[in-house]
Amino acid sequence: MVGGIILIVITGLIAFFAVDALKQRFPYIQSGLLKRLYFYHLFLSLMYYLYVLFNRSDSKGYYNAASVAEDWFSLYGTSTTFIKFLAFPFVKYLSFSYEATMALFAFAGYLGFLYMYIFFKENIKFKHNFFGVDLLTLIFFLPNLHFWSGSLGKGSIIFLGIGLFFFGINHVKSRWLAVMIGGLIIYHVRPHVMLILLVSSALGFVFSSKGIAVSTRVIFLMGASVAFFFIYKDVLSLVGIDEEEFISQGLDLSHRAYELSKATSGIDINSYSLPEQLFAFLYRPLFFDAPGILGVIVSVENVFYLLITIRILSLKGLKFIVTGNFLIKSAFLSFFTISIALAQISGNLGLAIRQKSQIMILFLFVIISFLDKQKMIVYQRSLAQQMRKARAAVLRKEKAV
Repeated sequence: MVGGIILIVITGLIAFFAVDALKQRFPYIQSGLLKRLYFYHLFLSLMYYLYVLFNRSDSKGYYNAASVAEDWFSLYGTSTTFIKFLAFPFVKYLSFSYEATMALFAFAGYLGFLYMYIFFKENIKFKHNFFGVDLLTLIFFLPNLHFWSGSLGKGSIIFLGIGLFFFGINHVKSRWLAVMIGGLIIYHVRPHVMLILLVSSALGFVFSSKGIAVSTRVIFLMGASVAFFFIYKDVLSLVGIDEEEFISQGLDLSHRAYELSKATSGIDINSYSLPEQLFAFLYRPLFFDAPGILGVIVSVENVFYLLITIRILSLKGLKFIVTGNFLIKSAFLSFFTISIALAQISGNLGLAIRQKSQIMILFLFVIISFLDKQKMIVYQRSLAQQMRKARAAVLRKEKAV
């Protein structure tokens, strides 16, 4: 426990130093908000720690596996193995307690928020309100993402990877290292997510020409193609499908859906159509089917997701996605494709709650970008009207003279 408190203090000081350093490089960020976000993230990380004291958690398994392993590199691999690999040197060589290791991984999750916040601020120009609350601030204070990215596990590490990846592709020419590091992190935690991000980003670059130099596009697509070649077999192996089966049948995860639906928070997803599966994954549980107190809290967040989704459900919204820049296309394609894949195994509502939080933020980016575009159109029209009035006033004065 003492080690955990010490590490919280150390990582807190590092977090504040990082925020101040980022403020120097990116003057438009709100350093006060990011510091409050750290305490909020820390609070929900502590709530997760209290939660696992009375409930089963993979974090305990990761810590125990790292503490009994003899060879560090025997743990190297993807998925759950990689989390044990990351924990090993801190547990084995630095004698971190379970609480200290939890605090370290929670800090990694917070770093993901920093990079994702910069990505949002670089692309959102206007302030947007949601029932009187600043929408951008609300997005970053949604509790579900902080809860599941504040512990020893996949959630914290993959969110750091996703934050780095999208921060990097926003200015890929100067931030290629962030793209590579973020991509490697995502691949090692969830190879199938990295595969989808690669394909989605490549399609976004191919079908968008706004703000992308030809040389940058070619280099990125070459890198994505090489990475795709190296990881797609690992993805198929991870989900238990061989290459020939994938080519003939596609990615069928229904067998995993059946297994996971046996859990206490399970729903019979095998009888659902794809739209119903997507809805269950993205917007359930709601209050009527919430599994426990945590499910009730998540239901409030899901109502927010439903209300904000309505904002983009129009022909204007669809046109925006189709004609948007490569960031819009990459974020939406990543969100939509990953949702389809994960929806097939969302028979376990607890699993859906954990996994969707990391990709919903990409959809929220698309939605707030759409709202930003609408405000920009209104602003440009207002500016043009003011200019016409100013020219008319000048002409009247000239005639009067």
